Amino acid sequence: MLIDFLRKKLGTDDPARELAFWALLGVMAAVTFSISLFEIFVTALIILSLASFAARREWKVFANPFFLLAGLYFSMNLASLTQTGYWDASLRGMFKIGENILLCLSAFYAVNSEEKLRKVFQWLLIVAFVTNADALIQGITGFEPLRQRPMTAYSGETKRLTGPFSHANNFSAYLSFVVVVFLGVVHDGKRFFSRTRYSFFLLGFFIALFCLVGTYSRGAWLAVGVTFLLYAVVKRSRALILMVAILGVWGIFFSPPLVKNRIVTLFDFKGGSVSERRELWGESLRMVQKSPWLGLGVNTYAKNEPFYKAPDSRTDNQYAHNGYLQMMAETGWLGLLSFLGVVGYFLTATLSVFRKTNEIFLKTAGTALVFGILSFLIHSLTDTNLQSLLLVNTLWLAMGVAWSARELCRKSAASYS
Repeated sequence: MLIDFLRKKLGTDDPARELAFWALLGVMAAVTFSISLFEIFVTALIILSLASFAARREWKVFANPFFLLAGLYFSMNLASLTQTGYWDASLRGMFKIGENILLCLSAFYAVNSEEKLRKVFQWLLIVAFVTNADALIQGITGFEPLRQRPMTAYSGETKRLTGPFSHANNFSAYLSFVVVVFLGVVHDGKRFFSRTRYSFFLLGFFIALFCLVGTYSRGAWLAVGVTFLLYAVVKRSRALILMVAILGVWGIFFSPPLVKNRIVTLFDFKGGSVSERRELWGESLRMVQKSPWLGLGVNTYAKNEPFYKAPDSRTDNQYAHNGYLQMMAETGWLGLLSFLGVVGYFLTATLSVFRKTNEIFLKTAGTALVFGILSFLIHSLTDTNLQSLLLVNTLWLAMGVAWSARELCRKSAASYS
């Protein structure tokens, strides 16, 4: 009775899949500011997607090489449990990794048409616009409306923007992804968005850039700068290369003193936070030496880190500030290589398809998402994005949507052949 009612009301013979799509939109909004709301929506998304899988018997999706590699990554994390001394923390970590993979799979499954991809892609940009506008208000008034977060201290009266995130570094990681997605729209969006929508997203791009500067995050600046340049080269766009050059010249010579100082300190390897990060990375490497292949157990870094400090260490107990080193310390070389296998296959398999397709929206949205993900992964070299609950969910969510764009491109190509 209920199924028949939903079929009639939603106008589809697969109401679970349709409801999963609406749950996905909830996930995309909640992932920027609320762990509890995110868990509610992601649970609904996963359950509805699995229900649709079972009803339609579409289990062949699990034979997809991308998801097989994700399964291998899960297995390598599971193997690290043989080394853990903190079972409760490791089991929680395994649950989150399983949830990440199912989120990716469910996002891919829920976005099964170009119409849905358009809605999801625009919703991502709208959520980013609201999130960044929230941070802009925080910077102007000192009050952050969504979560009433305080800004992160920096220098004197100058503080770093956080938006709805708990710290400026977390906000900068999110920005390293969305700024690049906005760039893709700015470059090609005129070809499929109305003038009004394009203008809205263009404004969103400039707000995102302003917020990125206001985080004072050198790692995010570097990640976005490198990705902008790579994107410009792939697109063979002289205008984008010129924009990168102008931003670089502004940052080095004409930016406010505090911004200029942050850029200069990137090259100060003897003092400041660069020296601190080197010390933290040394701790990670000592943990890897203890158990190189399987690590010390997933989600145990905070538990183990105090025991691997140098005798003269001046750092307090912290995370690694390098997502890959922290992953290797927890799950060993096998865990890290399995993750790199997932993202490496994802990047090559998506870009190769987007390069060949003639579907302009799919090409633009897919390429923008992939380069946004690449920027996020580059930023993870200098921060612990891959271990942050909300941030790592953003990564897997974006990969699922981008993989959907890839499959829609392939279906489109097959229909013309």
